[in-house]
Amino acid sequence: MPLSGRELIFVLACLLCASGCHTPLAVKQMQAKNPFAKNSPKTPIKVVDVWQSYAQTVSDGTVMRGMAGRVHFYDSPKEDKTVKVDGDLTVYVFDGNATDPAHTKPLRIFQFKADSLDKHYSHQKPIGHGYDFFLPIDEIGGVEQPISIIVRFDNYLDDKFVMSQKPVNTVLAGHRAVQPTDPTIREFLESQSLLAEANRSITAAHNASAIQQVTYLTETPTVEPERPRISTTTIPLPSGMTQRLHYTVTPDTP
Repeated sequence: MPLSGRELIFVLACLLCASGCHTPLAVKQMQAKNPFAKNSPKTPIKVVDVWQSYAQTVSDGTVMRGMAGRVHFYDSPKEDKTVKVDGDLTVYVFDGNATDPAHTKPLRIFQFKADSLDKHYSHQKPIGHGYDFFLPIDEIGGVEQPISIIVRFDNYLDDKFVMSQKPVNTVLAGHRAVQPTDPTIREFLESQSLLAEANRSITAAHNASAIQQVTYLTETPTVEPERPRISTTTIPLPSGMTQRLHYTVTPDTP
């Protein structure tokens, strides 16, 4: 009676154990190549990850802000079917303000070993197989910060690794940093009050200057009235009249 596929793999595994050549890697490789092993780990050739800002209470009761994400693996470039994997997952978190990420040290490095990877596994329709993670960055209440995330997966089935094709650029939610050009509400109101007072002073000075200027321009200079000029004419008199006036009019003498 011929053996089934499952029975054949079981016999081979027993033979390897008996011969002392059994290794976890060898068994996993056989399971990955076994077409009858449903949902067995596969060798991924592509990883796709999505992240968003999230807050969560950790074991000691502290509320931490960080990034919640889901990672999918594909064994085909078509991305038509997600698969389960077996290996180590490493997540690198970089400062999103860095101008040269290739020469920038990551802010945080999170590593999830293969023996704990199943704790993050879930199957969601219609996407399928995937792994959910929370990356705690710092305590809640920090400043808003842009970050970039890169995922690397070291596969146990063929000792190779696969990485994100490009970083995921996102923002760690928080309060906005107060910039020198961003006054507080109190400072803004005080500045408006001072500005209004300065405007009143400038307006008053301008009005005073305008009044003085108008007074100066409309001032009428004092001008003495011009006296009429008297012109004289000499009229010749007859000799008899001249003698008569001479004896009639006598000037006062002291």
